[in-house]
Amino acid sequence: MVAAVSNFLEKPDLDNVYGVGASLQGSEMSRQMGRHLMENPRFRALVEEKWRPPVVRLDELLAMPDGSLGHVYAHQLSSQGLDPESTIDHSEINSTASYIKHRMRETHDIIHVLTGFGVDASGEMGVLAFGLAQNRHPLAVLLILGSLLKALQEDVDLTPILRAISKGFKLGLAAQTAVAFKLEDGWQRPIEDWREEIGLPRNP
Repeated sequence: MVAAVSNFLEKPDLDNVYGVGASLQGSEMSRQMGRHLMENPRFRALVEEKWRPPVVRLDELLAMPDGSLGHVYAHQLSSQGLDPESTIDHSEINSTASYIKHRMRETHDIIHVLTGFGVDASGEMGVLAFGLAQNRHPLAVLLILGSLLKALQEDVDLTPILRAISKGFKLGLAAQTAVAFKLEDGWQRPIEDWREEIGLPRNP
């Protein structure tokens, strides 16, 4: 775990984020997160149903109505040079723990658009804080800590990062557990309707 976080501090890219996540697999902290999520009836139903999001292409999402969850999500992905396929983990789901791992990965960018956090460094910290408040995800703790240490090391302004973390905690504690919703079954639904149902502010 220490080595993975060290690698992330040296190079905070997606591969090293996954490396930190892999270092937590099977840990008591990850099991605690699993127990916490399975106490949520909506999330437990997803696991028991073995529900998986439908496959969707970027062009299909872009063709959806303006203001729909799918349309907003597609524009965020395309702005990063990504597509929906890049968010899917193709490894086998053979346990509750592996289901949770998949669900965290495939909803990460959806949470960005629902909460209104950007994809810059501060926005990422906001989404991590949101996920920690909602899911007790230990990865969020390590990445937030690592990012704060790196910011101190590089003597950058902490204000936007700390504000985003504070906002993420506040949103996460006030809202329903977002990853427990079948968000991908409602791509065409207005994003503001989704926000209202989950308990997030409109036009964040």
